[in-house]
Amino acid sequence: MRNFNGVTDDYVSRQDEMEPVQFDFTENWIEDIVVLSPKGSLNTATVSLFRDQLYNLSRDEGCKIVMSCSNVESIDSVGLGVMIAAHKKADDYGGKIVFCDLSDFIFKNMKMLHMDKYLNFSPNVDSALGDFNW
Repeated sequence: MRNFNGVTDDYVSRQDEMEPVQFDFTENWIEDIVVLSPKGSLNTATVSLFRDQLYNLSRDEGCKIVMSCSNVESIDSVGLGVMIAAHKKADDYGGKIVFCDLSDFIFKNMKMLHMDKYLNFSPNVDSALGDFNW
């Protein structure tokens, strides 16, 4: 398992103080399937820390990626754009990304945007791993 973490150069204001934005994720391989587990918010301030790794993995021929969002607090339009682009890259290379463990709030927003018709969602990691029996 690899752990990635970082502090971006972006800052957010909290109670009149400027604090760096924290974001990290783990990468865990289960045979030929990688499980990515981001922690924090996928947004403009943090997405650069995650995007490159997700894009690199999604460009591997026949990639199998599970993105567990159990520790994702929120996803803005930039974060969603990265998810869509990675999904398209994986599909172009004969691979697949399954997003799982989304909070009810985030999943309802995904459905409202009709992302459930475009992206692959699963309730949890075990179910997502089963989606790769093809």
